[in-house]
Amino acid sequence: MHRIIKFDNVLNVRDFGGHKLATGQQVVLGKLFRGAQLSKMTDQDISRLRSRHVETLIDFRYRPERERQPSRLTEKFSPEILHYRPDLDQKVGERLAPHERFALEEMQTVADAHRYMLGSYSERPHAPAFTDLTARALKHMAGQGGSVYVHCAAGKDRTGTFVAIVLGILGVHPDDIMEEYLRTRDAVDLDQILSFISMKMSERYNRKFSPAILRPYFTVEPEYLEASLNAIGDLDRYARNTLKLDKASIEALRANYIC
Repeated sequence: MHRIIKFDNVLNVRDFGGHKLATGQQVVLGKLFRGAQLSKMTDQDISRLRSRHVETLIDFRYRPERERQPSRLTEKFSPEILHYRPDLDQKVGERLAPHERFALEEMQTVADAHRYMLGSYSERPHAPAFTDLTARALKHMAGQGGSVYVHCAAGKDRTGTFVAIVLGILGVHPDDIMEEYLRTRDAVDLDQILSFISMKMSERYNRKFSPAILRPYFTVEPEYLEASLNAIGDLDRYARNTLKLDKASIEALRANYIC
């Protein structure tokens, strides 16, 4: 709970460092942050990120999401932004990200939502846009070693898979990786906001969404992350063969974010 950071208009923000390693070392605190999108930050929220010296935003949202809710940047807060490469992202003019299109066109039952979540987590570790951005982000972190804020829309799914990869490479125990993923349950009171989400989605897509149907879509479950981890398989092999990280990059990443 101590790593959760309260913001005015940004959900699910936390420091995902601090995990103890088998070597007796630990992942650094104060350099690895995660959360939801940053379009509605208050001035106080911007000050909170500035005070943590965030130099890079790693944005896993698709083009329609970024265009609809651009990160709020100012003269005093203008970090470097890494996002999907244009040739791997959605085409200009597309209105909906894949998960939004599914919600609009296919999600009719709780089972539909649950099945989609498991499928998206299974596919994500080998999706070209995700692996390309993950590789570029990790190489950037290895080279710069600065504070980063990684996010998607809600800061739990695409962000969750990326954070699991980072922590795994740093040597964090699988149980602690899962605990970090599930900390979204502590950071976000889903019961409190689910009715509001249902209302807003019903308005946006001009169709009725019940809170019950949306729950699998907006929660975190161990089996979701396990689907990504199973797709990744051996992490060292995944880092080398899929992400194309060389030994020097991995060693630099560990040197920068382990103390």
